[in-house]
Amino acid sequence: MTSIVVQADRVKKLRNQYPWLYADEIDQVRGEPQAGEVVELEDTRGEFIARAFFNPHSHIAARILTYNAAEKINRAFFEARFAQALARRANAVAGTNARRLVHGEADQLPGLVVDQFADVIVVQFRNAGVEQFRKEILQALKKVFPARGAYERSDTQARREEGLDARVGLLYGAVPEEISIYEDDVQFLVNPQAGQKTGFYLDQRDNRRLLRAMVNDDARVLDVFSYTGGFSLHAAKAGARALAVDKDSSALQQLEVNAQRNQLGDRVGARWGDAEELLRILGDEKRRFTHIVLDPPTLAKHKNDVPPAKQLFTRLTAHALKLLEPDGILFLSTCAYHISVNDLIQVSRIAASDLARRARVVTVTYQPADHPWILQIPETLYLKTLVLRVE
Repeated sequence: MTSIVVQADRVKKLRNQYPWLYADEIDQVRGEPQAGEVVELEDTRGEFIARAFFNPHSHIAARILTYNAAEKINRAFFEARFAQALARRANAVAGTNARRLVHGEADQLPGLVVDQFADVIVVQFRNAGVEQFRKEILQALKKVFPARGAYERSDTQARREEGLDARVGLLYGAVPEEISIYEDDVQFLVNPQAGQKTGFYLDQRDNRRLLRAMVNDDARVLDVFSYTGGFSLHAAKAGARALAVDKDSSALQQLEVNAQRNQLGDRVGARWGDAEELLRILGDEKRRFTHIVLDPPTLAKHKNDVPPAKQLFTRLTAHALKLLEPDGILFLSTCAYHISVNDLIQVSRIAASDLARRARVVTVTYQPADHPWILQIPETLYLKTLVLRVE
């Protein structure tokens, strides 16, 4: 097997369970490994460190699969990893038939994401390694996660950065255009073939439940970057009136269908357009809300995206605070690894101070248990939400 010699000062981080070796951390490449090939990582003395996917065209040159020299990468390997991921989630998620089954590096399966929607699974192959083992992975999926069908949504930016073309389509079985899922007593129709991500934002499940627990019949909720209205529908189920804002017209159409399915059509409204502009317009209309959710898409995919992302967060937060009633609640979320909780605190403090409003931290939340994060892999912690009560 081809081996990669790791620079001496980079060995410790790998032995401490960090799974990525960057291209500039390689001391020597022994052989001519191709993109997606499995290689052995060694220290400068020739001692085994780990077995990993390799891609000579990526800035992340190697992604660790196992630290066990006896463990081969084959169908049995993927079956074992899937079984471990399933056991890890046995009691982690309740009240729903939709969950994440495999979460990449956090489940020791770099580049692979698998989501379950009722009796269908949706799969993303994000790097050259999992692409090379596509056949073995699909065989293992069929055995460990029996499903009516599987659909592929390998159309991510990460895949393009690996030098791979996007792939979308049926993998096996039958996958309908719309799948009915539930989250507690709220019903959703999900479209994995055309929706964002794999069809639904499973990672905001706990926050939707938290918002629902905080509203009552008098609540007026503004759900910004709503997608298909997960926050809106949960709030409406608790008696609130909700307004969903998004620039994805098809998502808002799906929201209206979901609202009708839950007999909430009279409690949920929608406004299409750019979020920042609509926040200004709502201010001009003198609209006021008791609860506001700001859940934008990933604004900082790279470190140098952080400064402009924070500026946008500050503007969005300021607009939201102008619409928020005294003693109102603001949820401010980021799904970008590069934006920290401290960044959210900073932008909120600036926005609140400029408007002379005192903000108290209610709580900080993170991604749910089926989207695990590992202490030694900071990149696995991506979803952070700051919940504020604003006087």
